[in-house]
Amino acid sequence: MFEIIDVSERKGNGFNNLTGQKFGRLTVLGLSPRKSGRKSYWVCQCSCGNKAVVRSDILKNSSTVSCGCLKKEQDRKNLDHTRKYGDELAHESRLYQIWQGMRYRCENPKDMSYPRWGGRGIKVCSEWSKDYAKFKEWALSHGYHSDLSIDRIDVNGNYEPSNCRWANAKTQCNNRTTTIKVSYHGEVHSLTEWAEALGFKVGTINERYHRGDRSERLFRPLESKH
Repeated sequence: MFEIIDVSERKGNGFNNLTGQKFGRLTVLGLSPRKSGRKSYWVCQCSCGNKAVVRSDILKNSSTVSCGCLKKEQDRKNLDHTRKYGDELAHESRLYQIWQGMRYRCENPKDMSYPRWGGRGIKVCSEWSKDYAKFKEWALSHGYHSDLSIDRIDVNGNYEPSNCRWANAKTQCNNRTTTIKVSYHGEVHSLTEWAEALGFKVGTINERYHRGDRSERLFRPLESKH
């Protein structure tokens, strides 16, 4: 496999003797009997101790610089890096996407969500808009988790530390601009929150509200079937 022949057997127009030359980790020992068209092959010694037969043009353009050990080493490094930092990188990626999405909604008129955010005057505070690191620092010190999303406490307010929190889907649903809020006995809550607090089905309270029921009638006890 690693037979070396006399270079003089291949001498001719354009033939370049690579014996003794070094390419990356490979040192050319001599000419191999293998041949492909006008392409010559060379037996090379790798610095790791293994040998390899490499075509001349591949050596010259540095497409191959080792017997294969370099790629294996890099693959091991990548695997170790993924094992060590995989969760952190995924965590970082999601948080960065949240930051980007927040800015696009508020600052990019071409974004499809812009009319409901930036178009309504919602802004991202300058501290966050200009510096992802500042946003990340706030997020990690204020309860960020991979199953939570950023939520504005005042849905008409800006994205800024005093008006943002990390919330689950249920909390955000109750805080949308389309969420109906009802005042009852001095407290203001969404229909869903009132239904849960008073033991009603959400559908029942929604139906009563859209029928025109308010105050005590909206929350009257359920009638017995008998």
